[in-house]
Amino acid sequence: MTKSLRNTLATLGIAAAVGATAVPMLSVWTQKDEVPVAQFSEAGTPILTGSVLIDFKDNVTDADIRAFAEQYGFGNSLKPNSMEAKDNRLFRVAGPINEADLAPIRNDSRVQAAEPEIRFNLDQAAGSSAPRSWRVTDPTVETTTMSDPTIHGDGDHWAYQAVDTVKIAPTEGGTSIIELVADDAPMGTKPNDPLYDKQWNFRMIDTEGAWERTRGKGAVVAVIDTGVTKARDFKQTTFTAGYNFVSKTTNADDDHGHGTHVAGTIAESTNNNEGVAGIAFEATIMPLKVLSAEGSGSSADIADAIRFAADKGANIINMSLGSMYPSDVIHEACKYARKKGVTIVCAAGNSFREGVGYPAAFPECIAVSSVGPSGKLSKFSSWGKQVALAAPGGDMIDSKDPNDGILQNTVYSGQDDYFAFQGTSMASPHVAGAAALAYSQGTKDPAKIKDLLQKTASKPKENNTKKYGAGILNVGKLTAKGAADNTWKLRHALAIGFAGLLIGFGGPLGRRNLALRAGIGAAIAGGFFVPDAITNVVGADSAWNLLSFSVLAPALLIWALRKGPGLKVASGAALGVGVNLFANWNNATIPFTTATFGTSALPWTLSNMTVALGLAVASALWAAKRLR
Repeated sequence: MTKSLRNTLATLGIAAAVGATAVPMLSVWTQKDEVPVAQFSEAGTPILTGSVLIDFKDNVTDADIRAFAEQYGFGNSLKPNSMEAKDNRLFRVAGPINEADLAPIRNDSRVQAAEPEIRFNLDQAAGSSAPRSWRVTDPTVETTTMSDPTIHGDGDHWAYQAVDTVKIAPTEGGTSIIELVADDAPMGTKPNDPLYDKQWNFRMIDTEGAWERTRGKGAVVAVIDTGVTKARDFKQTTFTAGYNFVSKTTNADDDHGHGTHVAGTIAESTNNNEGVAGIAFEATIMPLKVLSAEGSGSSADIADAIRFAADKGANIINMSLGSMYPSDVIHEACKYARKKGVTIVCAAGNSFREGVGYPAAFPECIAVSSVGPSGKLSKFSSWGKQVALAAPGGDMIDSKDPNDGILQNTVYSGQDDYFAFQGTSMASPHVAGAAALAYSQGTKDPAKIKDLLQKTASKPKENNTKKYGAGILNVGKLTAKGAADNTWKLRHALAIGFAGLLIGFGGPLGRRNLALRAGIGAAIAGGFFVPDAITNVVGADSAWNLLSFSVLAPALLIWALRKGPGLKVASGAALGVGVNLFANWNNATIPFTTATFGTSALPWTLSNMTVALGLAVASALWAAKRLR
């Protein structure tokens, strides 16, 4: 056996061994999504609106749609769900279509999904008698001790009446004696909002620790709900244009109260000497109304709003709504938004039992369960294998204590005031706000945001992943890790050090070597920056990362340039990739997220790192020896 043959066989053996480390990861890309099913067998049939939705593929033309309508006899009854939906090709036909007639429509090459329109609601547990809200009266005039409260209601909507109140004396200028802080002054860690101390939920997730690092600036959060009203404590909150899919107008005000409360948890004005705080209060809210004043809406409007948000610049979507029944149209919209880089956060549901509702149960979404002040799963919370993590959602069912709810400003029953609500609807916006904080720090890929949320979650007392997912949201830890991941990294320092070493191998400093040295530096930079740039385009969990974060490209470059001084340039590329992989592994940010792959990506990372660094050193030494 010749030396050349031995080297070839050795090279092939190493390549095969490195390639084999990808085998454990293949199942993630090749497995088919589970077919969504109704969560409870006794649930019966979904509530239908009487219309049928037809979601055409995005490349279908207007002429194709007219031909489709003529083929199936729909004529002019096939219309866009809204003017905003026309470009997204979401159409509806009034009147029911039996299942037999729907089958050929679903199989039509122009159609992405077709189904009867489904009714969605705020609460997935219909008929629950659990109280959901208490009012805390006019906090700018008075604060309440909430001792010995009198609670009254109809079993579904509850109001709080305080027995004991403490007046806040005004100063001569008419402002509160609570210290005012100028808008442009540093906030410190604790805001001056009078009712902030009643937000136990913010202490649980360490918002003050997060605010030392970021407050969500630059992130746009779409609230797909009952709308959002610019209530009294939203004067400093930034809004962007939204839409009302119920009335098909641009006025997305809230005529229920739920959506405004949800938006408040995300980005209510903070440190303004009014009311309470919001998690990512420098983020921008995009209000999208899909639910009526009664709290119900259609699958068409929800899907429409998801695509609107993705197309109009939303970075995060919050959906505190759901159904026990899956909708293919909504699922396709979630896929669309996820491909456009939008992180989707959803309430798991309020079913009091196992079974995560939809859209939370779709794999493109982050399902959030609820915990009360004790850190235990709220009595009403749904739970199941799809739960990614838990967050504060209140738990007032047994205690009847407003202090155990989630307190935010909203307009409810005609009153612009501060109300304590409970539900996974309240837990979900905590995570959406956390996602906005992560986004503002530079973690923008949805898979990486989910991974960061789960890696930094606090461990609950009860070890039950179906109830708590990875744990309870902790924005203090999330932003600390986000800051570390998105600032100057160890790999940068290592790359500079190795660059100096490689350049030193280039021989005496002279005019002949300047181009070579520049080429080495550029190759090192390309080796450890280009893989990350590719990930930003294709996504953190894309199979394309098997190529961009592999030793394959540098190895081919070394082979091509092995007989000349360009070998040093090729060794620089190998070094860049190796240092990138080492730093990612060392910082627990390996290219493929733990949330998706667990530890199955570790062999791939370590083997490619080892071979890349080995090739870099060996080829650099060989080149230096030849140039002597």
